[in-house]
Amino acid sequence: MVVTIRGARSSGFTLLEVLMVVLVVGILSAVVLISLNPGGPERKLGDETERLASLILLASNEAVMQNREYGVRLEQGGYGFLCLDDKSQKWRECVGDSMLKHHVLPDGLEVRALTGSRMSLPEGEADADAEEQDPLKEDPEKTDAARLTPDVILLSSGEASPVELEIRVIEEPSLRMTVIVDDIGRVKWGEQAEKDGDHAK
Repeated sequence: MVVTIRGARSSGFTLLEVLMVVLVVGILSAVVLISLNPGGPERKLGDETERLASLILLASNEAVMQNREYGVRLEQGGYGFLCLDDKSQKWRECVGDSMLKHHVLPDGLEVRALTGSRMSLPEGEADADAEEQDPLKEDPEKTDAARLTPDVILLSSGEASPVELEIRVIEEPSLRMTVIVDDIGRVKWGEQAEKDGDHAK
């Protein structure tokens, strides 16, 4: 009788498998560290400035594509986007677009308009039926609260009300970044905005 003895395969890990595990653990650790330590106020300032500029650019493009007027409203501790209602010719919060909903700035940051011109749109005729059904009409306080006015207007023609916005660290006013919107809807921020501001001076 012939008996064949096969060597049992080692149940240990190969060097390649160990290196792959170490690589995966390293990547996960880096992600956790970044999420726990976002980089301090400078990092938050840069991220929020880029976010605001990108959203204004997005809303400007949406205004042209949808043939609709958009607005940016600065508020205490944040900002939001408004849409002009065609029937009532009143500004309303944009509904159905999660990107343009109200955004709250991280603690320690604030946004404000340094310069700008409030562009006014011609008032259209209000819809009589809408006025009758409006539950805010009978309450002056609620009516005033509902009269939203944007600080920046983005027109369907591609034009915009020129403005210079600033996001800064409240406890360190020297830490600040600027977002510039010109009258033809171009948006600049960061180093490019600072260069334009220096040239303007």
